[in-house]
Amino acid sequence: MTVSCEDLEYYHRRAAEQLELAERTSEPAAVAAHVAIAERYLEICEPIRIAAARNAREPRLKPTFG
Repeated sequence: MTVSCEDLEYYHRRAAEQLELAERTSEPAAVAAHVAIAERYLEICEPIRIAAARNAREPRLKPTFG
C-alpha cells in the first residue's frame, strides 16, 4: 500500500467534518452515527500514520564506536 500525506489529510478532514455534523444535530441517533463514522475515519488513519512514520524514519540511535 502506498502511503501519502494526502491520505492522512483526507481522512482527518472527513473525521472533522463528521464531528462538526454531530455538533449541529440534536437527534441522539444522528449524533451517535456521525461520531461512529468519525471514529472509523480515525481508525483508518492510524495504520497509515504508522506506515508513513516507518517509511520516513531515520535510525534513532547511531553507533558511536568505531
